[in-house]
Amino acid sequence: MGRPLITNIYSREESNVIAFGVILGRKAAESVNAIREASWFIEVFDIASKRNLLERARVYDIGDIKLTSYDDLENVTKTTSSILSEGKLPLMLGGGHLATYHALKAMPKDVILLVFDAHCDLRESYMDEKIVELDYINESTMIDKKLNDATWLRWASEEKMFKKAAVIGVRSGDEEQLVYAKKNGILLITSEKLLSRNGLNAAAKILSNLTKGRKVYLSLDIDVFDPSIAPAVDHPEPLGISFREFTKLIKSIKGRIVGCDVVCLRKIPDNEVTEFLAARAIFEILYYAT
Repeated sequence: MGRPLITNIYSREESNVIAFGVILGRKAAESVNAIREASWFIEVFDIASKRNLLERARVYDIGDIKLTSYDDLENVTKTTSSILSEGKLPLMLGGGHLATYHALKAMPKDVILLVFDAHCDLRESYMDEKIVELDYINESTMIDKKLNDATWLRWASEEKMFKKAAVIGVRSGDEEQLVYAKKNGILLITSEKLLSRNGLNAAAKILSNLTKGRKVYLSLDIDVFDPSIAPAVDHPEPLGISFREFTKLIKSIKGRIVGCDVVCLRKIPDNEVTEFLAARAIFEILYYAT
């Protein structure tokens, strides 16, 4: 790890947010550290709203969980649980979305799960070259077809890790996943709906009602954003949301954010647009979470 996320002025004892990285995927270390590095070059004061986005957030970065086998993913659950036991907010920076499944294991079972993602991630099983890249640990370890980046939400649902869930900005999935979502009460708010007339206001109202008085876990897959502003992802699906739409939806959350993550950035050479967007999104999340 080079620079820690955002700042190095707080100790663990002084902090109310503890950040950590999960090095899952071929480019995960480079990508997670790119977010950390970008966070040092963003103004914490938002001119438009006249807010200091970090006025209540005291962030301490404990570094990375390095994985030598898939059994090591249990350390994501243990780390998240330890942070919660200290009364602090866990903030995970991850390579692939599989890490979220293991962070959720530490959360209370009545949590409301909000996932900003271009993809449903509700397949029963799946494998392709992209999943191998995202969930890669080493040459000798086979990727699990059942539990991986494309299936993690399905199995989190099957194992009842949350009370209710919404996937926001989704625009990629097959018929079987849509049927599963409807049958199991997982709300899919498509990006096309968000971008339609009055669609953003309608979605904000839904999230407000869904989260009011509840504990919330927020997972941000960077590919929810349009590839024109977030090119450094594995699956750059067109018709994504803007940062403005994201901030309005975050503002609509009326519950208490008890855990959060930012995942699936894939660093590309000579382009820092996506990591700056990811870091700025973290600032926005922390403003409402602390």
